[in-house]
Amino acid sequence: MNVFVVNRKKLAVGIVMLMLIAVLAVNKEQAISVITGNLKPIYSVKTETKQVALTFDISWGEENVQPILDILKKENIKATFFLSSPWAEIKSELVKQIAADGHEIGSHGRRHVDLNTMTADILMKELDTSKEVLERLSGQKITLLRAPNGAYDNQVISVANKRGYKVIQWSVDSLDWKRPGADAIINYVMNGRSKNKGASPGDIILFHASDSAPDTPEALPTVLKMLKEKNYEIVTVGKLLSNAQESWPPGSSL
Repeated sequence: MNVFVVNRKKLAVGIVMLMLIAVLAVNKEQAISVITGNLKPIYSVKTETKQVALTFDISWGEENVQPILDILKKENIKATFFLSSPWAEIKSELVKQIAADGHEIGSHGRRHVDLNTMTADILMKELDTSKEVLERLSGQKITLLRAPNGAYDNQVISVANKRGYKVIQWSVDSLDWKRPGADAIINYVMNGRSKNKGASPGDIILFHASDSAPDTPEALPTVLKMLKEKNYEIVTVGKLLSNAQESWPPGSSL
C-alpha cells in the first residue's frame, strides 16, 4: 500500500493558486486586484437594465435641501443622500423628511475630513458613530458610505466593510460644487467633460445638496427630464446594486 504524506503548507498554497487561476480565467484585472490587495470602492456597476443612481452629498447648510426634495417628489424619483452625521444631528427634521419621502440614506462620515488620514481605531469610531446617529434619526439601516472628498485607501475600504458598509464613489460628476452654472452642470451629467463620458447604464451620479452648490436646484429638473427622455430609470444606489451583475472597478465588491 502506498502512503502519501501531504504538506499542509504546500496544499494551502496550491488551493490559493487554483482559486487565482479560476478568477483569472474570468477576469484578469480582478485577479490582479486579489493578488495585490488593492481594494476599491464601487464607482459604477454592470447591469442589463437601463438604470442610473442619483446621489446627493450633504455636509453643511440647508437652503438647497428642501428645493431638491420638492423636485424629486414632483418627479416621483427616489435618490440616495449621503449625510454627514453632525449635520444630521443639527438638521434632524430634514433627515426625517428625507427618510419619510422614501429616499435612501448613507453615511458621509462623522466629520468632513479625509478618512485615509486616520488610524484604524479612530476610523472605526468615526464610522460607528456616524452609523449610530443616522440610524437613530432616519430609522433606516445604514449600509452605504461615501468618504468625504472621495478620499480612501485599503484601510478605509477594509475597515468600512468590517463595520457593515459598502463604500460608494461616483462615475459621473456634476461638479456642482464648483458653481459652474446650471447649463454646465447639465452638460457635465449628460455629455461628460474632456475625456469623460456622460451618464450611461450603471452609472452613479454625484450631486451636492449643501449650500456650496447653489446651482443644483436649477439644473436638476432638466437633468431628470433628459434622463427620462433617454428612457433611464433613476434609482437609489441600493436598488442599482441589487440589479447589478458586477461592480466596477476591479477590486470593488458588491
